[in-house]
Amino acid sequence: MSSLTYPAHAQARLPWRRLSTVRPFLVPVAALLVAAVLFGAGARLLLVVALPVLVTAALANRLPRSVDASLAFLLGVLALGAGLISRTDLLVVAGVLYLVAGVARGWGVNRGRRARRAWTNRALTAVGAVFVAFLFVYPTLLTVDFLAKPRDPIDQKALGLPHERVTFAASDGVRLSGWYVRSHNGSAVVLVHGGGGDRQGAIRHARMIAGAGYGVLLYDARGRGESAGHENAAGWEWDRDVRGAVSYLTSRGIHRVGLLGLSTGAEAVVTEAASDSRVKAVVADGLQGRTASDAANLSFGNRISIQPAFTLMGTEIRLARGQTQPKPLLTLVREVAGTRPLLVIGTVSFEREFDRAYTRGTAAQLWELPDTAHTKGLEDHPSQYRKRVLSLFRMAHL
Repeated sequence: MSSLTYPAHAQARLPWRRLSTVRPFLVPVAALLVAAVLFGAGARLLLVVALPVLVTAALANRLPRSVDASLAFLLGVLALGAGLISRTDLLVVAGVLYLVAGVARGWGVNRGRRARRAWTNRALTAVGAVFVAFLFVYPTLLTVDFLAKPRDPIDQKALGLPHERVTFAASDGVRLSGWYVRSHNGSAVVLVHGGGGDRQGAIRHARMIAGAGYGVLLYDARGRGESAGHENAAGWEWDRDVRGAVSYLTSRGIHRVGLLGLSTGAEAVVTEAASDSRVKAVVADGLQGRTASDAANLSFGNRISIQPAFTLMGTEIRLARGQTQPKPLLTLVREVAGTRPLLVIGTVSFEREFDRAYTRGTAAQLWELPDTAHTKGLEDHPSQYRKRVLSLFRMAHL
């Protein structure tokens, strides 16, 4: 019957005609889904994310067609990416709705224009999309990954060593969960995993340290694993966790304490050691950067690719969490290196560039592993890694 009612060329346009009838509702529905996801996430996220999204939805049909389409497509990419990162189905649905609305609104926007003008517009749109992706979309989705990555379950048998399941308080009261392997030499090492992970990511290092007779305390950072609190894989408040771990060890009568941190954990242990005289030695494996000030230590080529992202991410973290940006790592490394043994282990190229800048002119040891992936030194060079780390702890009389 429909083939008699509509010509063949009209039938091909039917899906778009049907879509045009629901298109005005796609963006408002997507915005409501985003707001629903954030409803229980606190007033800050409602104010800085949900409210602008709802306002944009209210104004969408009043905006110029090209602007409306661009905004819908941008929000679609962000919502879809955030949904996949956080494993939130409603955000994925919202992202798809935004993308459909963007395509429907933008399709044929150049129709009726001269070919040169139309292709110029398309080229400018493509160039603009690349810049927006680099300067805004990528850093924003990285912030989402830092703040909203789901936790993984903890396998209580994974350590493979006799240990206690322990809980203790960070210096600001956040309850942390971890494992403690008893000391056989009167000393212990606090082991801090990398951003976005949990204590299970440091098991190989725990076995190495425990094998030398040291006690080992490895735990889930705030917001990770079984620990309370909100996640921030940039580690801006992780030094509070490290201080709580050191206090827990001293409460058990252990006063010779070393620290070993991986990636974000490396930044956390350096930050804590700079203001905690109870720490006798520090190993920072995978020390990179976490603020725009840190990125300023890179060469021009690396700086222009990293510093803008760090700048936006820092702003987004402050807006979303209200956390205070930590001190520059250059200052902190120098404070630690001037008072106790410090070993910095650098692998990938820009990481080694960071570490050279941080340790230049100090007494810190810098061990570079150019053919090793980030924090994979123990895995790729087990005997050398063990020798260097344990030598540093012995140097500090641990």
